[in-house]
Amino acid sequence: MEAENEENNGMDDIQYFLHLESLKRYTEEAKDVHRQVEDHVRIFSDAKREYKREFIRLTDMNKHVMLCNALQAKNTHINTHTQVERTASELSQAINKIASDNRPSKLDVHVLEECKKHLQTKHKQPRDKLTKHQLNVATNREILQALCTTVDNVEKSFETATLVAMDQFTNELQVATHENEE
Repeated sequence: MEAENEENNGMDDIQYFLHLESLKRYTEEAKDVHRQVEDHVRIFSDAKREYKREFIRLTDMNKHVMLCNALQAKNTHINTHTQVERTASELSQAINKIASDNRPSKLDVHVLEECKKHLQTKHKQPRDKLTKHQLNVATNREILQALCTTVDNVEKSFETATLVAMDQFTNELQVATHENEE
């Protein structure tokens, strides 16, 4: 009887240790998943911030181009009222699209199951695709940096051209008003 009781205590101890080990693994996996989610959130917010910064730069460049076009077309009549309304509506639409954070509130169960199946089967394959993807990302980042440099140069050129065109237009107006006064 006493030997059976000690054997039960030994089994209880083993089950308790297995339970503790499973709790430890569960908490470690939960921490790992939480860390991965935080990393992805950080990456997403960085990408969103970079997108907004580039969007602002491109809209500024667009503004300079439109101003240059308006200055070049000084002899044509520009309907400022409709132009202002159209620009305001386009800006409000763009602001609404950027500001909206529409995300699905529920996940599709079928898609979730399919993702789980892919994780269980395809995740175990060699990571050749990952290295190719990393190479593509590095190449795309280099191209993005080159494009950013080009956009910076074009933006500076447009600013300079706009200022020169405005100065020239102002000088022409001053000369024209001075000649009309005489």
